[in-house]
Amino acid sequence: MHATLPLTSATGAGLNDTFFRHFPDKREVLFDGESHLRASLIQAVAEAPDGLQPLDLLLHAFRKVEHILEDNRPFAEPRLRVIAATPALRERDLAKAAAITEAVAEALRQRGVTDRLAGLTAHIGWAAFHHAAQAWIDDPSQRLDAHLLQAFDDLRALCLTTLAGDHGR
Repeated sequence: MHATLPLTSATGAGLNDTFFRHFPDKREVLFDGESHLRASLIQAVAEAPDGLQPLDLLLHAFRKVEHILEDNRPFAEPRLRVIAATPALRERDLAKAAAITEAVAEALRQRGVTDRLAGLTAHIGWAAFHHAAQAWIDDPSQRLDAHLLQAFDDLRALCLTTLAGDHGR
């Protein structure tokens, strides 16, 4: 009975064979927008104005793609809860995030950012973006853009505070 329960539940929910052909691994439905987000970020990095520093370039790109998350907010909240409650999905989410981070780092390299700075910028930029997205889920009274700007402001303040207090060098 347990083997047919997901199929029965899915069929009862109105899902047909097309759904199962599109998502052979049913868990992938939770990550369906990942490739679109990655491609949109790469494009936004490529099209960003010249002269931006790497973090500002990423902030510009994230602001260009934030509508993807905002448009999917009704799906995002339950999705995050399911992922948080499932170790295998958390692992898959980390793998997807790593793929996006590497793609963003490569897009930065294509813009002339050095390899070392491209990787670091992509990692800390993605962390700030993820932090902003979680803050937006937790506090929907503000748009994602406000949380994104705050996360990058906090990141800059943290860097300045750390550098100013680092007298041991």
